[in-house]
Amino acid sequence: VNELGKYLRDGYGEGREPVTFARYTGQENANDRKRIRDNPPDILLTNYVMLELMLTRPDDRRSLIAMALGLEFLVFDELHTYRGRQGADVALLIRRVREACRAEGVQCIGTSATMSTEGTVEDQKRVVADVATKLFGVPVRPEHVIGETLVRATGEAPDQVPAERLSSGDAPGDYADLVHDPLARWIESHFGLDTDGDRLVRRQPARIEDAARELAAQSGVPAEQCVKAIRMTLEAGSRARHPETTRQLFAFRLHQFLSKGDTVFVTLEDKATRHQTRDYQREQPGSGGKILLPLAFCRECGQEFLTVWRTEHEGSSRYEPRRDTAAGGGRAGDGYLYIDPERSWPATPEQAIAEHRLPDSWLESDDTGREVVKQSYRDRLPQVVTVDPHGMEGRGELRAAFIPSPFLFCPHCGVSYEQTRSNDFAKLATLGQEGRSSATSLISASILRSLKEIPEEALHKEARKLLTFVDNRQDASLQAGHFNDFVQITQLRGALYRAAVAAGDEGISHEDLASRVAASLGLDAADYTGQADLPPRMRSNAAKTLRDVVAFRLYLDLERGWRITMPNLEQTGLLEIRYNDLGWIAQNERRWDTAHPALRTADPGLRADIMKA
Repeated sequence: VNELGKYLRDGYGEGREPVTFARYTGQENANDRKRIRDNPPDILLTNYVMLELMLTRPDDRRSLIAMALGLEFLVFDELHTYRGRQGADVALLIRRVREACRAEGVQCIGTSATMSTEGTVEDQKRVVADVATKLFGVPVRPEHVIGETLVRATGEAPDQVPAERLSSGDAPGDYADLVHDPLARWIESHFGLDTDGDRLVRRQPARIEDAARELAAQSGVPAEQCVKAIRMTLEAGSRARHPETTRQLFAFRLHQFLSKGDTVFVTLEDKATRHQTRDYQREQPGSGGKILLPLAFCRECGQEFLTVWRTEHEGSSRYEPRRDTAAGGGRAGDGYLYIDPERSWPATPEQAIAEHRLPDSWLESDDTGREVVKQSYRDRLPQVVTVDPHGMEGRGELRAAFIPSPFLFCPHCGVSYEQTRSNDFAKLATLGQEGRSSATSLISASILRSLKEIPEEALHKEARKLLTFVDNRQDASLQAGHFNDFVQITQLRGALYRAAVAAGDEGISHEDLASRVAASLGLDAADYTGQADLPPRMRSNAAKTLRDVVAFRLYLDLERGWRITMPNLEQTGLLEIRYNDLGWIAQNERRWDTAHPALRTADPGLRADIMKA
């Protein structure tokens, strides 16, 4: 909309545009949509979801679809996003629009910068034409695909960059001087442009360190000095602007590729001698068949478990690597091996009961009054076994305990799970296991903190911005909400931690908790009221409301909740909560309700937990 406004409204003047346009999506209100239906524009900007609705709504069909009879052009931006089920939906939608508008000759146009980047230009055109043919429902030949035309910003690249230019490190600051600078010309050819026959094409992304080594080999200048010279020239090119177009000479992009990696894989051997790796492999190379098993860790205590699949092999039980660390329990034999020489699992159920290693809910009294394991849990007990490095049970000297999935309790810390969930994600974690939104939020927050620490002379405040984007609108909406929640929880927990540290060994009583945490937040009244000049009484009332909200959110967060990947401070061991006498609490319940009115309507279970704190 903004780009069309530049060409039409700004160019011809408001109301004198030779071509009219309007946006018609779910973001427009009912009045705007009615105005567009009453006076349809020449160009209608919408999305495929709204276009689908326009075919089904009577008002839209009478106006917009009727207006589009004999439709000439149907344009899709970001064509590479339409794939899979969504691509099939859009392909069928195009055919229905063609039929509804009686536009057999409609010309379909698609734009994309990343649909195909492999192979030669001709190879890319063939891939794009094939996708367009399937999507638009009409033959699209490779010669119909229009690519980009590139031109050099600097002069032709030199055969070799002079050593003195690399040794000096200084780069010209003037645009005209940079255009003729030998290192700037070499940089554009090495990082920006390549040739495919007679035409210029974009070069694949390259690392500065690799380019510096190539320069060092040519010139004899140390690679470290070449890195410095390249960086300074890139920075100078980003500041130099064309005198007429004001475009930067080098509008470069720096890419940092981040990967979550995999979990840890270990052999079935003693901890002191076992092989460990982060690379997915089923066997240790050169070991003669020693299996590698992925590790999972208890979310409460961190105890490690080897994720295995127990099978029968030639009359014996054998353990094999299981890629699915969050066991679904779909296969018989899915489970975990517990290996801990310092706290090994007892050989018999009687010993486990005597050592208080089983959850209380697993036990009952028999006719003689002796504690025994309930019948429903007997096949869930850990089974003591010995294994060898090849995974064969009953061989070798390594003592372990096999725990069938789903994971019901941790034999190390004793935490139990009464609900028999089919997925162990909430109970066990791996090093490479986190949500996409969690990782993006953490990286984004770290970058924003770093931007705030950069001196003003190095980077203006207006430039200290971070843009995170995805092609899918649903993912973008999820990420925005997750990041807001992440920041709020992080700020609240940070303030609670600082308040607890400042209190020292004395700790903080629940009466003072909200006020101390609110003070640790360091917020001015204008930050949470939106006004800097409130009267004293209103300022006081706003501060009290803030304390009530902080108290509610603090106790809500301290409840063991749904944030599996963001355990609270008590779960991580950063906070210790001690409970007062319940009789004293009951006597002071009325005083609690008076002090914290926001919690009167809280969930009864949550309120009971808060009352105990």
